Amino acid sequence: MKLLLIIVLLLLFILLFFILLTQREISKLNQRIKEIDSESNQLVEINLFNPMIDQLTETINQQIMEQRMERIDTVKREQELKETISEISHDLRTPLTAMIGYLQLLERENLSLEQQESIQILLDKSLAMKSLTQAFFELSYYESKTVEPELQQINLSRLLINEVLKEAATFEQRAIEPELEIQEECLIISDEKLLTRILQNVIANALQHGKDQLRIQLTQQDQTVLSFTNKYENDAQIDPERIFQRFYVGSNTRNGHGLGLAIVELLSKKLSIKVAAEVSDTDFTIRIIFPRK
Repeated sequence: MKLLLIIVLLLLFILLFFILLTQREISKLNQRIKEIDSESNQLVEINLFNPMIDQLTETINQQIMEQRMERIDTVKREQELKETISEISHDLRTPLTAMIGYLQLLERENLSLEQQESIQILLDKSLAMKSLTQAFFELSYYESKTVEPELQQINLSRLLINEVLKEAATFEQRAIEPELEIQEECLIISDEKLLTRILQNVIANALQHGKDQLRIQLTQQDQTVLSFTNKYENDAQIDPERIFQRFYVGSNTRNGHGLGLAIVELLSKKLSIKVAAEVSDTDFTIRIIFPRK
């Protein structure tokens, strides 16, 4: 009787040990599934002599591999689509440039008022089309993972002033008065080429959609903060949460293809820059915050 009791207790102990071991391995399996990196080739493993658990592990690994192959296929298709868009945009730019050139020559001819108006409409549409194809090309190019920032020390104050001065004629033409509050010698570490494109696109956005005044402020303390504030039409409805989405145009009063600020956000991520938009009753602000020194 005593021997039987010992055997029963021993079996209970073995059973309890196996249950605890199973629980530990299942817990590890659960944690491992949560930590799976989609970029790695690691699969889940479990150390139990249990055919059902082994079958479960095999099914999980099979699902992981299938999802991984689907992700790879999706990334490949997205890359092919970007390359196609880039090629189409490149092919369209050449005939559009020629078309614009011919239309500009026609403008100089002795035409009737009706003909001049028709030529002007065609020229405006052609310039808009060229701008759109250029934006498509630029967006697909910068979305490529091969574009890596070349970091160097940059005098942001000087770079910003230069980009504003380049648009002096356009500011005058649009009757927009730039108001500059720029702290001198704001030095940052960034990629000058990519940062220049950010500044150009933000200024172009203000020129296209703003009115009356553009206030540009640059300060550098613990952080370097650059803001562009412009007036906008009272009846224009702008969603600051969506303003950086491609093709977002806000309302019918806001013309354009909506790719400029999408490019700004894309390049900002590459440079670890925070960019945000704010809207008040009459003011629209884009604020750019650079990494701490």
